[in-house]
Amino acid sequence: LSMLPLQVLIFCWDGTVSLMNTDTSQTVYCFCTPPSHAVAPAWQPVFTVDSANSCLLLRGDEHQHVDEFFQSKATHSTIFIYDFNSYPLKEAIPKKPDLHLKPMQELQWTERCNIYLRDRFRFLPER
Repeated sequence: LSMLPLQVLIFCWDGTVSLMNTDTSQTVYCFCTPPSHAVAPAWQPVFTVDSANSCLLLRGDEHQHVDEFFQSKATHSTIFIYDFNSYPLKEAIPKKPDLHLKPMQELQWTERCNIYLRDRFRFLPER
């Protein structure tokens, strides 16, 4: 996420969407849809991040009963907006990245990999 450095969105098979701090490997925030809706499948999530308005737009599909599913493939979808400037999100997202005080040789492999991936991610072009 260009407006949130060191943060990535994680889409899980169970339909959960979370924001992870790549510097600490900690989940910072979980985005939940109402119980009546489910996030589109993890292999085809429908979302966009609006950097101008600092928000996440995420499609949620209304749950269908089994008999409705076999009768019709049409689903009712809703776009959910999560504002990164809202109070809970603002408090959850770290203001400054943690500084690594240890030399690289003293860090665990997972921490080294996270640092490497974070540094590589910074130089990727915007999509």
